[in-house]
Amino acid sequence: MKKVNNTICGLTESQIQDLKEQHGFLIIGTVKQGDEEYNTIFKEPSFKVLEAMGAISKNNEVKGTVALYENCIVAADEAFQSRDFLKLKAVESLAQHMNSFNVTVKNL
Repeated sequence: MKKVNNTICGLTESQIQDLKEQHGFLIIGTVKQGDEEYNTIFKEPSFKVLEAMGAISKNNEVKGTVALYENCIVAADEAFQSRDFLKLKAVESLAQHMNSFNVTVKNL
């Protein structure tokens, strides 16, 4: 994870804590390219955001991915401002986050 002066996405631990209080649960997504690492901080998408993204994706998958990025991004390394492909790859971290949950069921 790319840290400069103990920061993530240019934010201190205190600033990240403030973002947690404002947005709730946050995840850090890291995109690696060669020796470089780029970080984003996302909030979990709401049902409303997921529904909108799904509807948009039916016609245009890239636009749906961009909508998810724009609605969930909280902070990002500066490189994301000028590199759209980084944004698309960063959204994969949201999918990995969702897949990190395990569920169990039991008949009653």
